[in-house]
Amino acid sequence: MMDDDEDNEISRADLVNFLGEFLTQNKDSGLIYRGHLCKIIVGRVFEEFGPEGLCELMMQIDRRAGWISDIIFEQSDFNNALFAKYLHYDEEIVDKARNSQQLLELNKKIWRLRKKYAGLIIDEIMDDELELAELEKEEGEN
Repeated sequence: MMDDDEDNEISRADLVNFLGEFLTQNKDSGLIYRGHLCKIIVGRVFEEFGPEGLCELMMQIDRRAGWISDIIFEQSDFNNALFAKYLHYDEEIVDKARNSQQLLELNKKIWRLRKKYAGLIIDEIMDDELELAELEKEEGEN
């Protein structure tokens, strides 16, 4: 006689089909899955390698996405400012800072400066490359 548990077992294929249908039926499920996966990956890297591992992960993300990003603030920046002025500590200070009007203003300024500095950076790179090419050309002629 078969055990009730054996009758109710779901095969791997059935589970995959069920999850596939669930994911396609729920348009937000892809976002939920992506969020959970990213959270798991970041947590694993932090647990195994600490903040240095997260820095390496950020650098790899930048390379893969073709970005140049930077750490604008660290939690210690806010903790030091908060303690210096108010003799207070807040574990949620980074989350609060993310939602502040001043950070929004800073981001607006950074976005406005991007075009200016992208042009200046390209000018610097091209000036250096043109100078190097000119030197190589002169050496080749001699």
